[in-house]
Amino acid sequence: MKQDLSMYGRLVKHASNMMSRHIDSFAAGYGLTGVQLSIIDFLDKYPEQICLQRDIENEFAIRRSSATTLLQRMEKKGLVVRSIAKSDARQKQIQLTFKAQPFVKLNQRYMEVRRASLEASFTAAELQNFTEILKFLTIDEAGKNYGKDHEKK
Repeated sequence: MKQDLSMYGRLVKHASNMMSRHIDSFAAGYGLTGVQLSIIDFLDKYPEQICLQRDIENEFAIRRSSATTLLQRMEKKGLVVRSIAKSDARQKQIQLTFKAQPFVKLNQRYMEVRRASLEASFTAAELQNFTEILKFLTIDEAGKNYGKDHEKK
């Protein structure tokens, strides 16, 4: 039986939306957004290294203007410090503040619960297959050749 391939895209989009809503709801209880909590988690991986704004842009696949606005809001809340990078004056260096540290542990616990839920519901092999599919979709292997075969006539 042939399946409707558009179903996969809708399911991935729906799952992404639900995950975003869930983390936004969780983070809102602490006066944050889900994206801010995710950025705090990302920056925690750079305790001794320099993290540039472009690293955040690349990690979260967001535009420079979106990253700037997001980081400015985090700076106003005292969660990050933005400074001119020593290596390139055109770049902003981003560091977590002491005020952000409690949110690092909070996010780690949140992610542990989410991971445990998946691991309790699926086998290791199923999770491995799921991971491979997500990687495939992330690099857009499924759609990168669309224009070649479906040129406008």
